[in-house]
Amino acid sequence: MATIKDVAKRAGVSISTVSYVLNNTGKVSEETRKRVLKAIEELNYVPNNFAKRLKRQQYDLVALIVHEIKGPFYDALVRGIQDVLHAFGYNLLIYCTLENRKQDVDKFLKVGIIGGMIIMTPAVKNEDIIRWANEYKIITLDRTIKDKEGREIKSVRINNEKGAYEVVKYLYDLGHRRIAFMKGPKDSLDAKERYRGFIRAAHDLRIEIRNEDILEGNFTEESGYEVMKGYLSRNSRKDLPTALFCSNDEMAIGAMQAIKEIGLTIPDDISIVGFDDIELSSYVAPALTTVKRPMYQLGSLAAHMLLSLLNNTDDFLSDVVLDVNLVVRDSTRKLI
Repeated sequence: MATIKDVAKRAGVSISTVSYVLNNTGKVSEETRKRVLKAIEELNYVPNNFAKRLKRQQYDLVALIVHEIKGPFYDALVRGIQDVLHAFGYNLLIYCTLENRKQDVDKFLKVGIIGGMIIMTPAVKNEDIIRWANEYKIITLDRTIKDKEGREIKSVRINNEKGAYEVVKYLYDLGHRRIAFMKGPKDSLDAKERYRGFIRAAHDLRIEIRNEDILEGNFTEESGYEVMKGYLSRNSRKDLPTALFCSNDEMAIGAMQAIKEIGLTIPDDISIVGFDDIELSSYVAPALTTVKRPMYQLGSLAAHMLLSLLNNTDDFLSDVVLDVNLVVRDSTRKLI
């Protein structure tokens, strides 16, 4: 962590000059002040008195650790967390792990300004969470973890497997017997559970699973478009499945665009189902049949659970699983 001495060296001034700028005391030229502030920004310097002040208030500050705030469902998640925290006088700090910055989480925690964390990112490993749990109160949103002693890190998740199973059963009841599936990222628990639900339902209903009908996406609209475009180029119109189940809405919307571009219609030529029920899913044409993922409730419950731990009133189970429900719209049809 950078020191005031490092800042002075970077700015080419004395330590006392840096102190004058930080405390807005003494006579410092505007040019020098800007140079010092630039050095502070470049070094990510946190003044000791600021850190100490934050440490005294650390239990009023909660961190949400995510890969990145990107994707429509994050808005509802953050609102759910913030509404609860603000109601009880707490504040939220969002930390994004991004590409190769996952190792920076440890550096962030060393500042000592937070009392608890809500974690939802595959970039953070289980062993790191177990280590952090020795010092911080933690709720996970994308996994369940037990330490060596068998103690569970508290978590709140959604029933991905059930939601995927219900989609396949719904399509089966509509008469579909060949259903393609677009998977999500390999490091995503949500993606794994949804694929597991698809496979289990297909097995129970005796639906044949063709290897060429299992597609690899990454939860983005762009990947849905590109993967579906490639799939359509490899198959004739007469050899396409009657339905496609994408493991999230963004990929489904991308796939819909690729389907329309070659002159096929939805749902007459192929039925499409997504997962998450993002806001855009009800506005695309045709409106997307999907599984509603209760993101606001996920965030709200996670915040309640964390506050319970911070206030030593352990009122919740270790692993809470929220239910999901199928939302039927216009992108699916019954086969004659």
